[in-house]
Amino acid sequence: MRFAPIARTARTARFAPTALRQRLVLGGVVVGLVFAALFGAVATWRIHHVEDQAITAALQNRIQLARDEVSIDGSFAPGGGSPKTDLVQVIGPDGKTRGTSLSLAGLPPLTDVGAVRSAPRGVQTRLSLQQPDIDLAVLAVPLRLSSTKDSPAGMGALVVATDAEGFNAASSDLTTLLIGGLACVVIAIGSLSWVLTGRALRSVTRLTESAEAVQPRDLAAGLPIPRGDSELARLVVALNRMLARLDESHAAELAFAANAGHRLRTPVATLRAEAELALRETDPAELTAALERVVHDADQLTSVVDRMLARSRSRSRARDRGPQPVLEVLADARPRWQRQASLVDLELTVRIDDRVTAQTQCVDLVEVVDPIVDNAVRHTPPGETVDIDIRPSDAGPNLLSVCVSNTGEPVPADLAAHVFDAWVSSRDASVAGGLGLWLSRETAREQGGDVFLIEDAGSATTFCVVLPTTDTISWLSDRPSWWPT
Repeated sequence: MRFAPIARTARTARFAPTALRQRLVLGGVVVGLVFAALFGAVATWRIHHVEDQAITAALQNRIQLARDEVSIDGSFAPGGGSPKTDLVQVIGPDGKTRGTSLSLAGLPPLTDVGAVRSAPRGVQTRLSLQQPDIDLAVLAVPLRLSSTKDSPAGMGALVVATDAEGFNAASSDLTTLLIGGLACVVIAIGSLSWVLTGRALRSVTRLTESAEAVQPRDLAAGLPIPRGDSELARLVVALNRMLARLDESHAAELAFAANAGHRLRTPVATLRAEAELALRETDPAELTAALERVVHDADQLTSVVDRMLARSRSRSRARDRGPQPVLEVLADARPRWQRQASLVDLELTVRIDDRVTAQTQCVDLVEVVDPIVDNAVRHTPPGETVDIDIRPSDAGPNLLSVCVSNTGEPVPADLAAHVFDAWVSSRDASVAGGLGLWLSRETAREQGGDVFLIEDAGSATTFCVVLPTTDTISWLSDRPSWWPT
């Protein structure tokens, strides 16, 4: 396993804590702006609504006061208010002004008497006068008047007005304060988000620095776990478990490579010696025998290399393909297994349970079973039988069981516990021995299954493979209590 140094490229820098901090702060500011806009719109509407209610109340009060000051014929006796507060008009049925306050003297009627007569509750409007310069809120209500020498009797209008500038100024001040306050809130949200995310991401920064400092030789040391039961702490615990598994895998790969080098050194030396001996041979028979030994040793080395490469090939194939139909895979593998057995005068039978259907799928079935069948064929005496039984496993749902049994010499008791270790050869001291069962179990475990030996007091030797029939089952970390060890 090779660990390449990690460079801080532009791609990895995009996910640095600072970038995350900026995105979080920006998100907080955007949320604050949306809240400020909604709250500001509602508050502004409410301010203007209250302003309108206050103006209406003031006009209603002015109407009550004006009724006491207006006589039956419409003449008006000013109440002595200031020019901007004493704003009253009396309009006769003919639409002409009968009486007016000093502030409105000389001005035309402020409203249409016909519109007022058709509105029993009165008509409220807004007017802006240039002479005098006043922004008025006007309320006109119907008023029955007697006749005068210039105007007939009938329904006229009593018009009162109030200065709206004070109300407008108050609402404008409130709106300005509201906008300023909301701006301060948004700034506070951004500042608080920057501070809080900085404190929260401080642990992420330390974790990043610790992760960048991890070397292949100290994977098991893991990363420092933050204090508290936080999501980050749980993430670090999970990462440490992953690093522990990587450390175990790294150590196993190093041990395997070292053991392979040690194992290959002797046959390579033997192969070289046989080749040098063949070069010195003059007798054709001896030369032929020496070359045959060279070919045999080369075949053994090729077998070892092929088995070692099968490990990496099975991993890459498992990543690139999904589950395959079991019946289709067996249709291709069964003739090959039977030919392999017939070459050494063996009978090989394959029994498939009816519950194994065309929809039953799993990964790497042949890659797992092939070494076990090869092991059974090599260690079964001529004339005997190798049985392969394929059925749904009784160990649990969605599990496929493949048991390979052969008669003959059983596995020695002293090797049964180590039969799946790499380079352990129970009955063949050749250099190629000891890898097949190890590769089979490792491949099965990578897919969430396992391979185990059933120890029988009889003459049969049985290896059982259990593989999940879907790629969603994984017992690599948590195995049931019944699972064999």
